[in-house]
Amino acid sequence: MRLMLACGGTGGHMFPALALADEFSDAGDDVMMVTDSRGIGFVPSGLEARIVPSTAFFGRSVGDKFRSIAGYFKGKKESLELIDTFSPQAVIGAGGYASFPVIRAAKKKRIPIFLLEQNSVPGRVTRLCASSAREIYLGIPVVEGVSLKARTVFTGNVLRRSVILVSRKEGKKILVLGGSGGARRLNYLGYELAQKFPREKFIILTGRRDYPELKARPPLANLELVEFTSHPEELYTQTRVAISRAGAITLSELLVNGIPSILVPFPHAVDDHQLHNALWAHKANAAVMVPEQEIKRAEPLLKELIKDKALRKKMGEQAHGLVPQDAARVIRERIEKCLAA
Repeated sequence: MRLMLACGGTGGHMFPALALADEFSDAGDDVMMVTDSRGIGFVPSGLEARIVPSTAFFGRSVGDKFRSIAGYFKGKKESLELIDTFSPQAVIGAGGYASFPVIRAAKKKRIPIFLLEQNSVPGRVTRLCASSAREIYLGIPVVEGVSLKARTVFTGNVLRRSVILVSRKEGKKILVLGGSGGARRLNYLGYELAQKFPREKFIILTGRRDYPELKARPPLANLELVEFTSHPEELYTQTRVAISRAGAITLSELLVNGIPSILVPFPHAVDDHQLHNALWAHKANAAVMVPEQEIKRAEPLLKELIKDKALRKKMGEQAHGLVPQDAARVIRERIEKCLAA
């Protein structure tokens, strides 16, 4: 089988797309990844990949809108050419602006379309393309009141095999992270908490932007700064409690590994999707959610989690049981079944 995987160039779209590409490749299928100039750097050698032009949808100024429309038509033209060359039997869209022209080109060519939606609030590409999809695979159940005009299946998010720890023992450190790019407010919070809890060891995944500033601060004996990692599982093995944003992939990685977490959603996320992601875990007692405007609550919550081993155990068990661990396999088998019908 020949498959084309299309997605935007951020980690939240690229990581699940690459994990799914591995699943199909291991099953003997030919896979082509189509992304933008940001995403191409994530693609490992050995996986065929192409760049298509893409821009954010519209924008505020007339110039932005013109560039958006022009970029879309250029991207669609190049996507049609790629489809003619590669001849995929299905196109899988994993979200992000770069996937949109590819999906539209696939529709024009009458190629079966499948979509991945990572968040509880569907992204714009998912909403625009839902009616064209055979199935939509949900990483997190869609928030109440949102209807997608396609068959939806809750599979959990597709995660890299390396980050799913088969038998994780509780670590000893407090991990503060804001996703692959870091989060400034959480970086500052982590530094403050490391000062207030000198007997606890902290790791802050700062992101490249804020690393120099935190590195320039007075060093703390109980604090380790990590600028970036391609292997978050190395941090998860050391973690007792996490303080994190609520992006879909980072959240899913924490949940699948049963890590008790304090979630501080990014307040400016599109459609407030991080808030709804966090609320889903919070309502299941798999994490505790703290709005950023109430971030001072993180300190007493952390203190409680540090002291209460039974609470950590219960939250970790709820987290681990909330998300499926075999999303990639389930999606591959469903797509194979759809195409064989």
